[in-house]
Amino acid sequence: MIKKNTMWHRVSNRTYPPKLCKKLDCNLEFIPTDGRQVYCNAQHRIDSNNDKRKVIDEFESDFKKKARNNKLVLIKIKESAYYIELGVANKTLLKYEGYDFSIYHRKQIEINTKREIQICYDYGLILIDALNENYKIVKL
Repeated sequence: MIKKNTMWHRVSNRTYPPKLCKKLDCNLEFIPTDGRQVYCNAQHRIDSNNDKRKVIDEFESDFKKKARNNKLVLIKIKESAYYIELGVANKTLLKYEGYDFSIYHRKQIEINTKREIQICYDYGLILIDALNENYKIVKL
């Protein structure tokens, strides 16, 4: 037995078969000290987890950047004299200004008209004329 932090821990007599390290660029064969161990050392475990998190962070960062751009496009068009006069924005104009229709935070149904609203931050985009592809921009 080994004394560790004033508690007694039993040293296991188990042995595990050699494994290949799961870090992509390592492939070193090692003998694990625990059946759950998949990396040859702690640094490889940390590096692999950081690499996984980086992929997720890049996705989230890209989404946030595109969503912010969509919000700015909606504000720009909504405050323009063209929109104030007509009350609608055409899909062509939205695309020209850089609006990405695949990026939004959520969808909800407008209570009165039962139309779908794509919400990006605190702005909504409602298709009001499918034939001419005209949209109404609302601040929520």
